Amino acid sequence: MAEYPQNSSNTGFMRTETLYINKYLPAALLYFFFNGVFLPLGILYTTLLAPVLLLWLWRYPAVFGALRFFFYWTIPLAVIHAYIGIEDLNFYIKSYASALAVYVFCMAFYKYLDNCHSLRYIFKKILILNSILTVVALIFLFVPPFKKIFWYDNNMSLGHITFLRLQMLTYEPSYYSTLFAPIVLYYLLKVFKRMIDRPWLYIALTLVPLFLSLSFGVILGLAFALLALLVWESKNILFKKSNLKYLAGGTLLLGAAFVIMAIYFPNNVLFRRMSNVLGGRDTSFNGRTMDSFKLALEIVRKKSLIVGTGFGQVKVLGLPVFKRFYNYSLFTVHTVGIPNTTGDLFATLGLVSVALKFFLEFYFLFKTRVSSNYYRMGLWLFIFIYQFTGSFMTNIAEYVIWILAFRPDLFPEFNKPKPDNRESPVYRPGNPA
Repeated sequence: MAEYPQNSSNTGFMRTETLYINKYLPAALLYFFFNGVFLPLGILYTTLLAPVLLLWLWRYPAVFGALRFFFYWTIPLAVIHAYIGIEDLNFYIKSYASALAVYVFCMAFYKYLDNCHSLRYIFKKILILNSILTVVALIFLFVPPFKKIFWYDNNMSLGHITFLRLQMLTYEPSYYSTLFAPIVLYYLLKVFKRMIDRPWLYIALTLVPLFLSLSFGVILGLAFALLALLVWESKNILFKKSNLKYLAGGTLLLGAAFVIMAIYFPNNVLFRRMSNVLGGRDTSFNGRTMDSFKLALEIVRKKSLIVGTGFGQVKVLGLPVFKRFYNYSLFTVHTVGIPNTTGDLFATLGLVSVALKFFLEFYFLFKTRVSSNYYRMGLWLFIFIYQFTGSFMTNIAEYVIWILAFRPDLFPEFNKPKPDNRESPVYRPGNPA
């Protein structure tokens, strides 16, 4: 905390005010920007800090007690896996420990939301810093030694064209865009609901980095979630008289941009990748969708469709499968993995775990009344779709979105208005974003 003097216009005397420093912001910045910086691929600071998080959770018995559910589910599975045979015990133990660390992080994040009442402030600070780093990343495009700090080199099935995708300080563009998705949705909904000044600025600050990542799984998932919300609540959003001119203007602007690109830049990378995705020729998109399920099915058949192959065994059993499927001999156990959370869960822990995951998703959908809040419903729709088009079983960015979606008290300004009530006058343009 710091203090500084300020003149009082009422008394003429000097008074002291406290300069507020949000104690929850550093953890949020670590999670969003720096979680994997200087660490080997696959290792995160939130993983390494799991013992510290567990000690912190010890102060909250109600949350700490939820740790038992992890063992209730995984220990019986481990016994069955031992019975049917574990190919590599070392991989099993490491993967089990990684899954436990993710579970501990999820408990800690849940308690973090309980304690933190400044999520709007944190979202805005992340958006500002992300925008600054995006400008730095664009500058670094012209500085070859530093270019790969922010950009991922991938041709994305575009033939001889190699295009750089924004990954920020993470290891991969899709992971970065998944981290960014809750903030993008938050500000776009504020724009749609006319709760924010300078809407075009916030549209640019959210959509420019997202499109620079060229992560079509996230982009299409967010687009579908927003479209579904607009159609579902068309009376309150889409056809509300005060919103029509903004929606019409935005639609015309996007249409004009599309026409200009189609006429003057028909071979741009965005159009080419869209064409490849729709035509089934994009290896990156295919690898995260249909190919993932094909690989998962072939791998899991080596052990059990019901309980899967076991923690970490997808890498061991999947190595020859990946080599044969992609006709690529340079794969190793450290480089193979199913880039789809549902496929990865199916191959690792079987149909029984996939069924449990889907049951919990719909159970908490109704239990926490997700549909009563536009933002939470948008998050739920997005991540429900995305689990079939990307991610992986231990992706903390996915679980953060699920937890946000199931928080009943999250951002009440997005609560669905009751038929006999108008929206609260508290959240209007001019209020803090």
